Amino acid sequence: MVYDLVRPLGVRQGELEINALGDYNPYTGDIDWAPEVEYGLADDLAIEFELPFQNTSHERYKFAVQHTLDIDEARGVAQGWQAFVDVNKHTRALSADVTYIRGIKWAEAWSSLSMLGMRAHHINRSAQPSYLLNNTVFYDVSSRLTLGLELNHEVSHGGTWRYRLTPQLHYDASEYYTLQMGAAWSTLDHPDKTQRLWSFRLIRVF
Repeated sequence: MVYDLVRPLGVRQGELEINALGDYNPYTGDIDWAPEVEYGLADDLAIEFELPFQNTSHERYKFAVQHTLDIDEARGVAQGWQAFVDVNKHTRALSADVTYIRGIKWAEAWSSLSMLGMRAHHINRSAQPSYLLNNTVFYDVSSRLTLGLELNHEVSHGGTWRYRLTPQLHYDASEYYTLQMGAAWSTLDHPDKTQRLWSFRLIRVF
């Protein structure tokens, strides 16, 4: 939900999705939100364009690409990779992520999605690296309702550890609309202070 895929692994050419993720901080009243457009450029290859905002202020531009490497339905395993480029609108600072993706279907109702990679902050300036590890476990309550627990880690080159834990639910309202909601505890933006956030994502596929 938070560090999500650019369309599911195994995307088909021409698939299109529009969605928006929002994080509301009840203590400050701030909301960070980002509309996204995701498109299947070719079979197993997807691209994304995202515009992150804070309240009403447009802050950054994000571009992403994702490639599916392999799907083994017999073993219930899918693999791929994705890469992000993030440009700060005001400072022109450039950051980038590269992650390996592995999805596993453990049982009829249980599955997981893991990402392992690196992030380079300000690569056009000081190039500060950090390491990323994201794990999400899903349980399908029904054909429309899924529960999930997502844990995002970021460890700086100097050893500072930051995290975000987001219990969540996904509800398929129809074939075209999905609503995701969660409550998060996060130190990603403030390593010395845990933030409580309310999160939501509305998805429309075509």
